[in-house]
Amino acid sequence: MTRSGGPGFSLAILCLLKIAVAAPAPERYFGFDQSAMRVFRRGETPVKTTSSSSAKEMECPYDVISQPGEYFVQSSERKMCTWLFLTRPSAVVELEIIEHDYPCAEDSFVEFFDGVALQMGVFPTETGHDLPLQERVNLVCSTGSRVLLSSQNVAMLTYQAPPTGGSFRLLFKHKTLQAPCNIFGTESSGAFTLGNFGKEKNCSFVAIYPGYINVLHMAVGRETNEARLKCKSISDTVQFAEGNSLEFGKMNVEQRMCGRTGGKAPATPDVADPSPEDPLHGRAGTAASLVYQNRAQCTSGITIPLMCQMSVVRLVSSGQYDNKITFTFTRETNEKNECAMF
Repeated sequence: MTRSGGPGFSLAILCLLKIAVAAPAPERYFGFDQSAMRVFRRGETPVKTTSSSSAKEMECPYDVISQPGEYFVQSSERKMCTWLFLTRPSAVVELEIIEHDYPCAEDSFVEFFDGVALQMGVFPTETGHDLPLQERVNLVCSTGSRVLLSSQNVAMLTYQAPPTGGSFRLLFKHKTLQAPCNIFGTESSGAFTLGNFGKEKNCSFVAIYPGYINVLHMAVGRETNEARLKCKSISDTVQFAEGNSLEFGKMNVEQRMCGRTGGKAPATPDVADPSPEDPLHGRAGTAASLVYQNRAQCTSGITIPLMCQMSVVRLVSSGQYDNKITFTFTRETNEKNECAMF
């Protein structure tokens, strides 16, 4: 089931199937089913409600939720459920547990993870998050915390129901974030901005589609009047990567760039979607990964195809510069995985 937060908010759905009953996250990872992923990407299903309440029922064993509101789950037997909560890029996830009826035990708990932990890796990565991996886990029973807050626009909640069953109810809110760093792409296309705000940190955009990155505006590292492919420093760069894993070390870095594009990023970028008839369609359509159509302004002139299951833009910052990149991501319509070897 998917729930949309409004028109134009197309959810990118991660399938959380074959749930493993193991130790608490982040050691608990979830399987990945390709055929189910294609099904969930296609559209939405109606939201279940009860006649006596406006609360919406969360589906088990998995559900993906983006619409703020009150939600509940109720079970009469042992089961494990996992939900992804998504917000817009400039907001974070806030969950308030307002009611619960389950014993706090090893086989019965509600667990919050700040980000996403899957069999294919963790987002944000350890180097891209301010907290150590273990501190991103919040066991509601052990901490007594009722308000759970993420650091980016995605969070994961796991519920282990005991043999006798149980229930709980929560309130989901979108909380505005003043300086977003990591973005989990929830749309098949759109414009995004990554910035380090002058800090020593790495920020990433991740989409679970193959697609095209079109650089609209970039100011990374030492100020120059052009974007460079060969950067003297690796401490301030933008990396464009693709792969079948969320672990950056297992991905192929298609390009590294630094420098500055001319002009300001347009407030409303006009970027045409690639089509199967376009000579640039897919990786095979380009002799090189960078295509310059308007080098003077670079407002829609740098296009990078990323043709794997995962598409990543990673901004690496030393803290010496106020780095920023604005780009569009457009989903590839023919989803053929061209990097099964990665």
